[in-house]
Amino acid sequence: MSFRLWFRWIKPRGAEPGFEQHIRNLTGLRPIQLDWYRQALRHSSVADAQHPSNERLEFLGDSVLSMVVADYLFRKFPVKDEGYLTEVRSKMVSRNQMTNIALKMGIDQLLEFNKADVYLSKNAISGNALEAVIGAIYLDRGKDSAHWFIVHKLIQPFLDIEEIEITEFNYKSKLLEWGQKNATQITFRLLEESRMQRNTLFKMVVMVNREEYGFGQDYSKKNAEKKAAKEAFLKLGLSENAHT
Repeated sequence: MSFRLWFRWIKPRGAEPGFEQHIRNLTGLRPIQLDWYRQALRHSSVADAQHPSNERLEFLGDSVLSMVVADYLFRKFPVKDEGYLTEVRSKMVSRNQMTNIALKMGIDQLLEFNKADVYLSKNAISGNALEAVIGAIYLDRGKDSAHWFIVHKLIQPFLDIEEIEITEFNYKSKLLEWGQKNATQITFRLLEESRMQRNTLFKMVVMVNREEYGFGQDYSKKNAEKKAAKEAFLKLGLSENAHT
């Protein structure tokens, strides 16, 4: 049964009495300090000084997620080299993967955000909220619980590593790998960061030996980098099927 069927819309500021049960259904864990989870599901569009957004928790959760996935892959593939582990980890924790998983888990139904903001995509901010939930679990229950959640609630149910290996080509990692093998300097530079209401638009460029080769913009800095990397990858005439 989908997690989505278990959830109801949460009233602003977490006023719904069943909030704790929602979190238990979502995480498989008993929350201790519910305020961490309320914050994890609160977008900056409805945040204020007394009710902070989930951005700091997202930062923490992203780091915890990357570490746990690295540990999982290191143990699962004892003979694979660093390049393989790095590429698979990058695909597993990509923004697309986190967004898809968040939607399957029903996190979009728990989000508190400004629905009148035309610049907001509920789908896009769901992946960020999932990472924030990981940060909340880490602070509320500790690293062991965060590790358990990521392995048992994210990796095992949703991430088929064999399928991931052949999908979601990682232009950024491949471009950096190409640069290392060909003694070519590849750098990503933030060209512009502009605030639009409560959203930030990032404009990134890829520099190849100090020459601009790719441009990308998005409300996610990671996605802007990916778009810029793809443009540079294609401009350089590199092939997705080639062994660079």
